[in-house]
Amino acid sequence: MPLLNAVPIHAFPGNPWSAKTPSQARELITTWDLEELDALNTDPGPDLLWIERGTKTKVGVGIVKVFHNMPQRMDYQPFRYGGERVYNSVDVVGTRISVMPFDLNFAYPMVWDSMGNGFQLMSTAGDGSLVEFVGINGMAEKFVIGGRHLKSQLGASIFHLGLYSTALGLTTPEARTHEQPGNEDGIALFTDGTGAAGSGGEMHYSNPTMTGSPRYKNVYPAYGTFAQKFGASLAVMAKKPHALLPNVTSGARVTDVFGPSHMRDQFFRMMVSDLVLQTGSGAANVGVAAVTNPYTLAKSMGLDEENFLGTAFGPRRFWIVPQLDTHPYVLAHLTDGPDGGPADFWINVAAGPKDPPWAYLASNSKDFVPTFRFYGAGDPRAQDERRCRFETDLDAGAAAGNPGVIDMFFGV
Repeated sequence: MPLLNAVPIHAFPGNPWSAKTPSQARELITTWDLEELDALNTDPGPDLLWIERGTKTKVGVGIVKVFHNMPQRMDYQPFRYGGERVYNSVDVVGTRISVMPFDLNFAYPMVWDSMGNGFQLMSTAGDGSLVEFVGINGMAEKFVIGGRHLKSQLGASIFHLGLYSTALGLTTPEARTHEQPGNEDGIALFTDGTGAAGSGGEMHYSNPTMTGSPRYKNVYPAYGTFAQKFGASLAVMAKKPHALLPNVTSGARVTDVFGPSHMRDQFFRMMVSDLVLQTGSGAANVGVAAVTNPYTLAKSMGLDEENFLGTAFGPRRFWIVPQLDTHPYVLAHLTDGPDGGPADFWINVAAGPKDPPWAYLASNSKDFVPTFRFYGAGDPRAQDERRCRFETDLDAGAAAGNPGVIDMFFGV
């Protein structure tokens, strides 16, 4: 069953109200505070947690700019006698994040109770009739989860709108990197390198301030099946040139692998294979028999097809990104896969502690938690409309980061 699609996204002080509120309203605020705290202390599921891998979140509204220094070079040259020194520049590379307003609102009807405490909150049944107010248990957690969901939606939109692919006819990318030599608008975060000079589809520069720096692409069409070429795809990341030093690679290594829902079984098999290789080498060193049933080994570690996503067993974590199910590549190759299903599609990410982010996100809240306002029975508009209102606002945005830590592979 396909999931409802809402990507790509073309990316507590409240207002005062009267102190005279029914006891139900005071209960709502207390419930909100407790549930919000509980929700923030709970890790989101893997469908939302993948966006934390290899990204950075900044706090701000409007336009948020992220800057970092980029020297021209860091390799030493022979000293020139006579005091003749060559001075290199230290340029600044900046990424601009446009933070947009989002909102999510609810309302509860009110009726006048002349025998009770004035206005009384009511709940609405499925047939539209009013029933006794049942409270808002769980709503705070839902708002927090909704904010985290928006964060993942914004990040996933970069996979859709930050791609330059001649094979797919995608040549007008929106999500681009910072400025690169000869290209003030930047290059698509994901490029196959087939675009003309100055376009969004040319190859990336390892040093975005130096025209002569080594170049690379990070989209690989018709790469082959995941089962056969995953190992080779890891080497692609390992061979990327260093931004500042000649004859040296960047040092990035694949820590995480993203893919659409149809890659789940293949990801599990690959993770089991990695586990067997590690266990097998360790067993050989201590004279223990080799593994005969790799899936039994995985299950003995508490891993199965249901819970392995995001698990830090083995050298890499595997993640399913549901928003990739409607990626242009997937929709164009629904029957071109190894078993007549969708073609293989995976994204390798280097998310080590010293690796730069592949995407920047920004919000008025570090945790993407919305601001909350409640307009209760004392609010004139609430009385006029005969409903209390819950209004939440969340400012959020995303931008492409460093293309050197992420690669996209298409099976066909």
